[in-house]
Amino acid sequence: MKLTEMLRIIWINILQNKFKVILSSLGIIVGAATIVLVIAIGNGGEAEITKQFGDLSAATIYINPDESKRSFSNMDLTKIERLNYELIKEIKEENPYLEDIMLLDSGLGNVTINREAYLRNITGVTAEYEDIFNLSAAYGENITENDVEDKSLVAVLGYDVAVNNYGMAEYAVGEYISINNKLLKVIGVLGRKGDNVGVILPDSSVFIPYSVGEEHLFSQSAIPRAVALSNDISNVDTAMKWLRSSLTYFLDNGEVYAIEDVGSRMDVALQSAKIMSMVLVSVAAIIFIVSGIGIMNVLFVSVKERTREIGILKALGCSEGNILLQFLLESIAISVFGSMAGMLLSVFIMPLMKYTEIPVLPSVGGQLAALFFSLLTGTVFGFYPAYRASKEKPIDALNYE
Repeated sequence: MKLTEMLRIIWINILQNKFKVILSSLGIIVGAATIVLVIAIGNGGEAEITKQFGDLSAATIYINPDESKRSFSNMDLTKIERLNYELIKEIKEENPYLEDIMLLDSGLGNVTINREAYLRNITGVTAEYEDIFNLSAAYGENITENDVEDKSLVAVLGYDVAVNNYGMAEYAVGEYISINNKLLKVIGVLGRKGDNVGVILPDSSVFIPYSVGEEHLFSQSAIPRAVALSNDISNVDTAMKWLRSSLTYFLDNGEVYAIEDVGSRMDVALQSAKIMSMVLVSVAAIIFIVSGIGIMNVLFVSVKERTREIGILKALGCSEGNILLQFLLESIAISVFGSMAGMLLSVFIMPLMKYTEIPVLPSVGGQLAALFFSLLTGTVFGFYPAYRASKEKPIDALNYE
């Protein structure tokens, strides 16, 4: 039998059983749409993580309280020796592999901005945060070392904070805000970032000198963090070893601080995103298996209904291979239809994902993966019914009622 004739027969059979085809391909439609969305979510998550760390140098090192340690959870937090401004200056001076190091802490404060009162998270920083986090002032000036040492009552606003409260970001410079009944002068507004940078959300933050926060805002149980910058990416590991040695030397309980580089953090975050993607892909694979069983059942029924047709085709000289190929192509055609419909469905669903705040990044790879899984499902689950059809004996098939 010619391929064109075989395809014409398949087309006629599909048209005659279009509702059955649509129902049997529902699983493929859902599975294909799920695959496309899952890969888009995975790509979106990885892009979001990369973007989050994008403004940080690969030489960035974090020094944070290690809450995973059992000893940390059993400690009286008020008795833990804390990092302080003088200590980080000493650490920087003795570490030949450090370019810079900053102190960072945050706390909730009653903030009044432009006569509007809020309970807002306030971030206390040392002057080095501008270089380490790449946060320069778009208007006015940034917090300086003198501001930290003199405990100057000044503040730098994130871009969104300034715009939301003053209409134009530049209007905020020179104004006064109140934090826990302390009047602070706004000396600058940061440029817009759009996303979080490492551990902070710059656009929605209020930055003050660390020393001011330590005296008027942070609680006794708050444990400050530090962020360092190695002088070269190749020196990150050595710089971390020196930091560990310094913490052990200067602090009695220096082991409660964990030291990790931004690359490790990013790898862990990306690995988590990939694991989540694999879980979702597994769910989609289960959907395909269920839909494949549905296609197999439909084909078994179709073989029964068309037994006499098979007998006639064999009597006319069609080989077992031709019969097998005809039914197998029919199964694949159903899968392709379901795959195309599923990909089209995902095109309409994708824009709605923005309302869930789940980052998505469509890709050609997602569409190809959906098509591949659909073809695989149609081929695997369509083979046995097609094989059964090809083995029908012509005499028995012709006499089938």
